[in-house]
Amino acid sequence: MALYRGARPKRAQYVLDFLVSSGLSPASILEMGAFSGKDIRYLAEKIPDALCCGLDKERGVFDALASRTTSCVVADAFHMPFRDRAFDISFHSGLIIVFDDLRSADIIREQLRVTSGYAFVFGHNRWNMVDILVAMGKRLRGNSLFRYRRFSKGLLRTMAPEGSTVVRIEYVDNMLLNLVRRRAPRLAGAVSGLARLANTMLSNEVVMVLKAP
Repeated sequence: MALYRGARPKRAQYVLDFLVSSGLSPASILEMGAFSGKDIRYLAEKIPDALCCGLDKERGVFDALASRTTSCVVADAFHMPFRDRAFDISFHSGLIIVFDDLRSADIIREQLRVTSGYAFVFGHNRWNMVDILVAMGKRLRGNSLFRYRRFSKGLLRTMAPEGSTVVRIEYVDNMLLNLVRRRAPRLAGAVSGLARLANTMLSNEVVMVLKAP
C-alpha cells in the first residue's frame, strides 16, 4: 500500500487535464475503488472547492490523510449508496481489472448511474507486451498484485452503457516517454514522435471517457 501511495497519481492527472482543457469546474468527484487514495487526494488538492469522495470496499484503505482531505465511503462498487447523478465526475483505476467482462460492464453501468457529467474508465493495455512480460516476472516472484486483466479500445467500447456517449477512447501513459522524461528530459521532444508512432504498443493503459445521458 505504501508503494502505491507514493506513486504518481497519473489517472488523476489525466482527469484534471481533461477538466482544464474542457473548461470544467466540477462541484463533486468520485473515485471508485480508491485503494491507496492517491488519485482522489491529488484532485482534492488541485480542486479545493470540489467535494472529493473516495469509495472502497476495504476500510483499511482510508488512513488519517485520506480522512482529512476527502470524504471516505466504505461500500460495494456494484451497489453504491448514492442517488442517481450524485457526482459531476467519476473515475476508477485498478477496479475492473479483476472482474470478467460482464461484471466490469456492471461496474461501469453503476458508475454512470451516479454520474451527471463525465465518467472515466481506466484499464491496463492489452497490447503492451513489455508490461505483460514485466508483470509475468513479478507474478513468478510471488507478487499476486500483478494478476490482472487487460483491455483494448474495442473491448472497453462494448462496455459503454446504453444511452451514454463515448467522448474518447485512447491509449495513455507511454512508457518510452515516461522513461525519457525521467532519465533524459532534454530528449523528450525528439523522442515523442517515435514514441507516439508506437503508442498502442508502448502505453501502459487505455482510458474511455463517457458522457452520462
